[in-house]
Amino acid sequence: MTKREIKRGDIVKIRKEWLNPGEDESITYVVLEERGDSHVLVQALGTGLPLAPTYVYDVAWIEYVGIVPSEIFE
Repeated sequence: MTKREIKRGDIVKIRKEWLNPGEDESITYVVLEERGDSHVLVQALGTGLPLAPTYVYDVAWIEYVGIVPSEIFE
């Protein structure tokens, strides 16, 4: 089985081995932008904050959870 390529609109979470001690492993993120160098810009989902935090992660640190329907994300 080949590894699925992470792309814009995907829902991802941080792999357990990359979490800090005590960090919530249930937080999910939406991929906002693919960076050409194996990194992606993600935004946290369900934070309740007016401006959700965004981060840049190496794709090796995240795993695919699902996809945002295109009519919602576009």
